[in-house]
Amino acid sequence: MLERGSLPDLTALLSQTPGLDVGLGAILDRRERAGRFPGTITIAAEAPVIEALRRVFSARAVTPAGAKRIRIDIAAFLRLSRYTEAELDALLYGALGRERRNPAAQARAVRADLETGLADLAATACREGARSFAFAQLRGLAEPQSEIGERATRDGAETVLQLARDVVRCIDALADVRDPIRIQNFSARVLGSSKVLRPGGDLWRAVGSALVDHDPVTRRALDEQGVPPHRTTEIARALEVNGVYHDEAAASVLCFGPLSYRKRGQLFDQVARHSTLGESSRLIVHQLRDAVFERPPARRVTVFENLTPFFDYVDACVERSIIDEVVLCSGGQANWAVVAVLAGLARFAMPVRHSGDLDRSGVLILRSLKKRSGAHVEPLLMDAATHARFVSVGLPLAADEHRRLERTVAEDARDAPCHDLLHAVLVSGLWVEQEQFAEHLLEAALQ
Repeated sequence: MLERGSLPDLTALLSQTPGLDVGLGAILDRRERAGRFPGTITIAAEAPVIEALRRVFSARAVTPAGAKRIRIDIAAFLRLSRYTEAELDALLYGALGRERRNPAAQARAVRADLETGLADLAATACREGARSFAFAQLRGLAEPQSEIGERATRDGAETVLQLARDVVRCIDALADVRDPIRIQNFSARVLGSSKVLRPGGDLWRAVGSALVDHDPVTRRALDEQGVPPHRTTEIARALEVNGVYHDEAAASVLCFGPLSYRKRGQLFDQVARHSTLGESSRLIVHQLRDAVFERPPARRVTVFENLTPFFDYVDACVERSIIDEVVLCSGGQANWAVVAVLAGLARFAMPVRHSGDLDRSGVLILRSLKKRSGAHVEPLLMDAATHARFVSVGLPLAADEHRRLERTVAEDARDAPCHDLLHAVLVSGLWVEQEQFAEHLLEAALQ
């Protein structure tokens, strides 16, 4: 049996054994959460700490529990040593120099501070998405199993509040983005550091999630720009559709035809010169910033949503020596580079045609290009008749896409571009890829 008062000098043992304070602290953590010492507790520890704990609680009460893990039988120690819980309590707190804590009261205080801070944040947020995000955090705090409350208890109310403040600042600042901006510049301007909003980081994910879940402007832009409706993809693209780019080269447009522009007193006609060789050129959004387009010697502009029809059409133009047309590929989305080119040409009032998939995304891309560029964009073979002709090779709509299409058609004006196509897709439940009628498309586009 252990002798009462046989515990070693804990203060000396702590100074001699790095890591022992962590092991003893884990015991007090459990004691504070439960209101009493646990009967047993299993902790991870290195060999020197394990030996020190055996000296404190005896070898009989400290037994192996796996690799670098031990089980401390505190109930057995108290029984054999005849120490009371109160005496062990005083010894451990005294040796560690630790104040007694009330986790439940601390959690309540932390949540009260967090609630006050979030309420203030919701009251000062400007953009609808920012306000909605802040109110959602408040509602989450009131839930019985509150993730945000647990995070605040673990990390502190101020840490959680600072993240929420930064999310709101970023969302509010998007209202001032008029032209595409690199994420590093945006971060420096809004948060004071170019590195805070690094892609893949906690704040980047938090801002993306908040935009996807709470910001109507972002939701519309994701739809209009043809971003695949998968959550991880939408979060990754949420800032980009608002004009904040990690990689400006990713926002680009493939071009063919007699296209040239001036910038800072220089003429850039690489697209036109490559076209004379039967080659396409890619322009990125960074190149197009402040560009002023020359009036091209062209009768029209044709935009293809997908890459294969674009290249097929360019090849056909080369074969037939068609040199009076500008041909663009939107790459499946109405990104800022495509918009920049169309906006630059809009002042010449040139006819613009757009051909895309016969589905909701294809229609929304066309509408977005028209709205954002100011160009007079008309659909090319994007109507109910074309859908009826090729519906036999159509693909079934996914259930969530069918629901989105139902909402779109219900809210759509009857005179909106391609409204008849949307209705036909909804009724049939089938959408048609542009590539499925490529031959017919090519014939019609060349006329």
